[in-house]
Amino acid sequence: MTTVNDICRILENFAPLSYQETYDNAGLILGSRDTCLKGVLVCLDVTEPVIKEAVNLGFNMIVSHHPLIFKGIKSITGKNYVEDCLVKAIKNDVAVYAGHTNVDSVREGVNGKMAEKLGLLNCSILIPAKSGNTDEVHGLGMVGDLPVEEGETDFLQRVKNTFFCQQIRYSEPTGKMIKRVAVCGGSGSEFIVQAKAAGADVFLTGEARFHEFFTKGQDILMIDAGHYETEQFTKEVFFDLFSKKLPTFDVRISRAEKNPVYYL
Repeated sequence: MTTVNDICRILENFAPLSYQETYDNAGLILGSRDTCLKGVLVCLDVTEPVIKEAVNLGFNMIVSHHPLIFKGIKSITGKNYVEDCLVKAIKNDVAVYAGHTNVDSVREGVNGKMAEKLGLLNCSILIPAKSGNTDEVHGLGMVGDLPVEEGETDFLQRVKNTFFCQQIRYSEPTGKMIKRVAVCGGSGSEFIVQAKAAGADVFLTGEARFHEFFTKGQDILMIDAGHYETEQFTKEVFFDLFSKKLPTFDVRISRAEKNPVYYL
């Protein structure tokens, strides 16, 4: 029988919790490690529709990318969506686990999946970091090369199609061809300096502030394709991992989840 602890072990062998950023809250957030599981639902964010979906499927564990509990909670009264979700998960005995910046930091994680979707070759970690007792390189972002260089307009359109974006934001075009690409899913716009230092012609991320689009003179194109859009394939990372390690266990990608950002 597969337990919560089995799922935790698989996830933490893949993306050790020591790899997470200091501000993060990755790991088992709710539930007992000894609980026997009926199935696991994977998602980007834990929401009420996702919990309802898990319960309807008869599943008693959810694995998400974003932690349901990120900041301190002093009471659970249902006054916001986080507390509401916690109440519903507890009432239905649903365990909740988050693989967040630790999954961002491994080669086969969030950014590796983005690079794969774009068909990048010769990929490496954009901002390497090393833990104290291992030689394994991990870190944030990814940089790699397109098989064939593309014009900026063609690349922008491919990003929009690949990540199913309703719209994308980007800086002033440089007028050069795109060959080397740096990516960082979610909120990573501050790493444009490292992207430029890595020789990237373009930096693709999920969130950028207004003044970060002033890139003239830096000779690099920045693209903001959306937080949800750039991290949505993390669900595939989880699904593929569990399917490989537990081929007979019931794991599904949430169908109830949707992008919380609307566009006009």
